Amino acid sequence: MSLETFENLPAHKKELILSIGIKEFSLKSYKDVSTDGITKKCQISKGILFHYFGSKKQYYLYCLEKAMERLVSKTENVMKGDFYEILFSSMNRKIAICMQYKDEMHMVNMASRDAAVEIADGKAEIMQRYRNSIQLESDEILKMAVATLEFKDESKIQAAITGLHIYTNAVLNKYLLQYQQTPEQFLEHSEKIKEEMKEYLDMMLYGICK
Repeated sequence: MSLETFENLPAHKKELILSIGIKEFSLKSYKDVSTDGITKKCQISKGILFHYFGSKKQYYLYCLEKAMERLVSKTENVMKGDFYEILFSSMNRKIAICMQYKDEMHMVNMASRDAAVEIADGKAEIMQRYRNSIQLESDEILKMAVATLEFKDESKIQAAITGLHIYTNAVLNKYLLQYQQTPEQFLEHSEKIKEEMKEYLDMMLYGICK
């Protein structure tokens, strides 16, 4: 395997090999993707593909890693404003990223349901690493949003942040499960999801804020 050789390829050739891999793995499970089909579309030999990545497994994990990197790129310049403006401006930016990288979104969605034993450990490590990254950014955004609130009891701020995480994750997980096999519909219903999230969060906020 010579990943360094791949990384030193011209940008357009690297992107072709990466984008075709992500596309194929977004449409089919790991075991159903043919490296022959990929190499034909990339106009390279299977020997060259395996020279770069070593195996189909390593190529898959590389594509998954890059797909996750694109989808969890850090939200910059979060809009200033009240609690919901900060919270939902961040969500809108993430939705925009998913709309920009639809194949990557579909690959990650497919990966989350793929039962192939061969890729299980590597896939789990990648996805957990990026879940941690997402959680850290979510914590930052939520702290910014909470800082705009006026509390009856300042000692309850950390408990409020924990509770808000539970509320928001519960609503998001409900819809992620509902649209597990059709992730684009999750994006299409984003306004409905935000309305429901606001409804639940209002019930909590009115109990803790002045």
